[in-house]
Amino acid sequence: MAKFSSRCANQVLCMVPARNSIVEGILVPVPGQHIRFENGEYTTTVKKEVDFIKGHRLFGSSIVEVTGNEAEG
Repeated sequence: MAKFSSRCANQVLCMVPARNSIVEGILVPVPGQHIRFENGEYTTTVKKEVDFIKGHRLFGSSIVEVTGNEAEG
């Protein structure tokens, strides 16, 4: 399980943007995939989400990973 902390309490990272698709001539909205921090924290066990956050440009400056030692104190 990975836990991340953000400076922004309501940080949202977009993994896959929402888009529209045309199926048999009908416009169908396709929802995207987002990572939403609540109160500046996000916890996940999904490896794809962990890799996305660690590869994001804000990781290391505005978003940091919380390790076991930081979580205790």
